[in-house]
Amino acid sequence: MKRPERELLAKERKRLSRKQKKEKAPSQLGVFAFWTRIFAVFSPIVLIILVAATFFTPLLAIQTIEVTGTERMKSATVEKALAGLQGRPLTTISEGEVEKLLADFSLIETFALQAQPPHTLVVKIREREPILVLVRQGKNFLYDAAGVRIDQASGKVTLPFLKLTGEPQDNPRFKAAVELLLSLPVKTYNQVFSIEVSEQLTSQLTLKKSNITVIWGDNKQALFKNEVLQSLLKTGLKDSVVVDVSSPNAPVVTYPNY
Repeated sequence: MKRPERELLAKERKRLSRKQKKEKAPSQLGVFAFWTRIFAVFSPIVLIILVAATFFTPLLAIQTIEVTGTERMKSATVEKALAGLQGRPLTTISEGEVEKLLADFSLIETFALQAQPPHTLVVKIREREPILVLVRQGKNFLYDAAGVRIDQASGKVTLPFLKLTGEPQDNPRFKAAVELLLSLPVKTYNQVFSIEVSEQLTSQLTLKKSNITVIWGDNKQALFKNEVLQSLLKTGLKDSVVVDVSSPNAPVVTYPNY
């Protein structure tokens, strides 16, 4: 074979080789595109099937209800009230529905739901915390900051007593007392035996052990008043004295029979 013919043959082979590569590329791309279309069509269907399974099959049905955070209440009693939720899918339970089931439990302040798939619903309870004591018909009852009666006080009472007539809820004197107590540091709060609020919403405290009376005034400058009070107590005040911190810049200490 002559040289020009060999060169022409080599060129023809290269051309055919490039043509075959070009033809293969679309073929491979076509396979990828085919499976992409299949996935795009069937993935929503699979998703719908999975969602439907969680709602309408026992896949995530509640078998166990756990109640945590209870101290004054029995968790078994709360679980019994929620027993109607068993057998329901976890995904269908709403806080509004649970709130209705727990409406009769006045000790519950708030709650939170936590799903533990596949079959457990955890209800985390936060009970109301007592802040003071009210005397009703000769008995001591614990009340929280919202004026909700929690329980009858048992044993030695350590919380402050509030001298109040009428119901505490929506009572401005009760609100003023709560605001004052919440503004106090824990140390001072634990020193308070009783609190009395006037119609003008000025307060007077009686301290434990020493029986010292503290004329507090309104609820303004609470931290400053507390600092002044603690400074005066450190000087070794005698029992039953009257300490007036209603004007904290000019406190007055009055001794009995003076």
